[in-house]
Amino acid sequence: MAYFSTDESLVRERSDRFLRRMYLMRILGTFLCFFPIASVLLEREVSWIPLGFLVLNAFVWPHVAMLISRRSKHPNQAEFRNLAFDAIAGGAWVALMGVCPLPSAIITSILVADRFSAGGWQLLRRAALFYCAGFILCWPLSGMSLYTEVSDRTLWLTLPLSTIYIIAFSAANYSISRKLRDKQHELEKSALMDPFLGLPNRRLLDRRLMLEFERSKQDLACLMVLGVDDLKMVNDLFGREAGDYVLRSVSTILRKETAEHDFPAILGGDEFVVILPGISEEEAYAVGYRLLLKTSEIRLSQDSGFQCSLSIGVATSRNHENYNQWLAAAERALVSVKKNGKNSIGSAGRA
Repeated sequence: MAYFSTDESLVRERSDRFLRRMYLMRILGTFLCFFPIASVLLEREVSWIPLGFLVLNAFVWPHVAMLISRRSKHPNQAEFRNLAFDAIAGGAWVALMGVCPLPSAIITSILVADRFSAGGWQLLRRAALFYCAGFILCWPLSGMSLYTEVSDRTLWLTLPLSTIYIIAFSAANYSISRKLRDKQHELEKSALMDPFLGLPNRRLLDRRLMLEFERSKQDLACLMVLGVDDLKMVNDLFGREAGDYVLRSVSTILRKETAEHDFPAILGGDEFVVILPGISEEEAYAVGYRLLLKTSEIRLSQDSGFQCSLSIGVATSRNHENYNQWLAAAERALVSVKKNGKNSIGSAGRA
């Protein structure tokens, strides 16, 4: 079975969100562009034909573009084709306005920002080609003359485009960036957690060990390494599902039976670690005996006589040069316990 298979519903949901976002931004953009463009065209006394196309572009095209994308087998690809048409239209209107400075600059800037935000340099380069194509095709229709005057009416009609659209564009980008940050945090968290057991993995454990070892120079700390007894036998007799159940049950006990400031984690295989900051060895033993008691309550449906047990090695942070030595001391204590019968607690200091 493949390790990962695409969830079609999730892909479709993301595609729908992208199409809705583009649809709303296109409606807003074409609506706001309509007024300054119409103002300049009327000042240039153009025929009704370009004005009719402007009406279609502003009030009909956004809905047609959405319909095209929705009905396409590949909606995102269809939407990128719609973006190409937007670029052509932008170049065409700039040409028909005679490159009137204020609305032309605002429209061009918005097109550049939109395309770069949607697809980076690759989409921007493609959009620039279509923009130039639209400009070149319509430049002769404008008489190839420049219209450099910006009337008060055009100025005021351009202001909503330069403010409202940019604010909406920023809000949309903020929403996307916030979702990306949240997703990044989830990925970072999953990279530091064991998804099967719900405990921090070795990577996060090493970080925390280093931190707590440095803190323990002012306040004593203890470290427990716990090994599930005879887990291989459980796997061999009852199957891996039974062994997995035991590991999950022990993980749950570690999360519930340790204090808020304690740090349970997975060390690897059938071994766990609990960092106990600010407590003595005697207090660590009390925590360990409580864990032994709770673990003994784990039962298997395959064998009513089964009783889970742990072997626990304890080490204080005292007399170690670094956190690796601290961990090694607790592991040696665990090995000693297993050699002497398992289901017990031991420490290097009491050997």
